[in-house]
Amino acid sequence: MNFRTACIACALSATGLASPVRAQTSIPDAIAKGRPVIDLRARYEAVDDAGKTVTGKAGTLRARLGYETGVWNGLSVQADFDQIWTIGSGGYNSTRNGKTSYPVVADPSMTALNRLQLTYASDFDTKFILGRQRLLIGNQRFVGNAGWRQHEQTFDALSAVNTSIQGLTLTYAWLYRVNRVNGPDIPVPSNTAAAATGQANYFKSSSHVLDGVYVGVPGLRLEGYAFLLDLAAPGYATLPAQQLATARLSTSTLGIRGDYAFPIADGVAAKITGEFAHQSKYANNPLAISLNYWLGEGSVTWQGLTGLVGYEVLEGNGTIGFATPLATLHAFNGWADMFLATPANGLKDLYSKATYALPADFIGAKSLNSAIVYHDYRTDALGQGIGTEWDLQAELTLDSQLSLMAKYANYAGSGAAFGGFADKSIFWLQTAYKY
Repeated sequence: MNFRTACIACALSATGLASPVRAQTSIPDAIAKGRPVIDLRARYEAVDDAGKTVTGKAGTLRARLGYETGVWNGLSVQADFDQIWTIGSGGYNSTRNGKTSYPVVADPSMTALNRLQLTYASDFDTKFILGRQRLLIGNQRFVGNAGWRQHEQTFDALSAVNTSIQGLTLTYAWLYRVNRVNGPDIPVPSNTAAAATGQANYFKSSSHVLDGVYVGVPGLRLEGYAFLLDLAAPGYATLPAQQLATARLSTSTLGIRGDYAFPIADGVAAKITGEFAHQSKYANNPLAISLNYWLGEGSVTWQGLTGLVGYEVLEGNGTIGFATPLATLHAFNGWADMFLATPANGLKDLYSKATYALPADFIGAKSLNSAIVYHDYRTDALGQGIGTEWDLQAELTLDSQLSLMAKYANYAGSGAAFGGFADKSIFWLQTAYKY
């Protein structure tokens, strides 16, 4: 399917579906009734990686600016761009600045289009989105925007969301291109050393995302999904090793998930979660893959305090681990980002988490949320211990627009004898403003 043809077809069909009974709004009125997008975020990130000779220190500022129009005959346009500056000396490996002796902080300086999409809300409880967009599927374990980074992951895609059946939401997306967090600047074709790093700024794609969520029973959420990923490296990445590494990410993942929340006493609530997925090869993947994903969680909440215990397994066969290349990876398996790619022998993550939310009137602020998380990591195939991690976070939300955050991750590695996972710690300070 040609992307340009899909764009034209979708726009024409959307205009044709517009109902004559809609309130007539002129295009200038629709534009005037829109709203600006103003999303500012300043962050300091310090990374101490025992596998590097120097400490990485990154000061960055992100301004996401744009506009969302009002609606005309069901149609609206959303557009924004990211301007990211490096503050200070830039003593970190941004994946674009060539400072490979420093730890990676994947926030390069850039000016980049973030989102440009045409949205059509039909009279048939279906919303179509065409263009560069963010996709947040479920808890983003498999498809998300990697929103922790200053430049988010977006998708050049055609998507549709249907809510015509009460309690049921169906989502489909065809992905033409995956725009990664590294931004638009790419190594020049002659720079084979840079290309070999694998930090491609996008994936070519002809992938399908299908997701269904049912919430028609009180307290129960059921989800089923299929992710058929056909991914290829961009044209400049001509090295066979990089092309092969990208081809190995082309997979078919079919899964189910269930969440059930229920009261257990006055003021005390509980929630249990179970999830299973199976992954096999898809498209031009040269490997024979048959890997499973398992998740079990249980939590209890009382007066703003929540305790949670979970166990997640991503199987590995010694050659490759269960792959989740389009996920919001920072949210899973520890904030130190040690396992953005699943080890070849797989990963077992036993974790516990405690969060506490102070009342909304805390010192005149909107809220103060804190979290402490512990992870114990082992390989799936061999059952070897590959480290532990503590994560801490405190976020003060002053009002609906302004927030402050301090965050810390400390990974204690297993050493070279068990896969070469070195110790790593990261500290963040951040302030954010959204209009």
